[in-house]
Amino acid sequence: MPFFRLFTSKKIFTKKISELEKKISSLESKINEVKTEVKAIRIPSPPKEKENNPTVQINHLQVDQIVIEHLDYANNFGQLGIKELSGKLNIGSTYEGDISEKINEIVKQKLGKEAAVNIKAKKEE
Repeated sequence: MPFFRLFTSKKIFTKKISELEKKISSLESKINEVKTEVKAIRIPSPPKEKENNPTVQINHLQVDQIVIEHLDYANNFGQLGIKELSGKLNIGSTYEGDISEKINEIVKQKLGKEAAVNIKAKKEE
């Protein structure tokens, strides 16, 4: 660190600075010695044993009460738009296919020839 000498003109300051430089260099050498000793002393850490966590198996779980603190229930159906609506809506009894023959047989068994019923399914267009 000789650059401090450029800024000082008096002998006292230069003497103090040279003493400080010597102390710093001795401290640096001691630090290096300690570092090498620490590297030599380092004891390898014992290998860590693998921890065997016990497994937990739940055979039966009973929940007595569920507490819901906050429920955000928002339906934005007002923002939906319908471009096309097609199909059919049947209200009441709807039958698939022609069931008139089955009904006629049942009626003939129950009532005999006394009543005749004509039921036919409407043909879809």
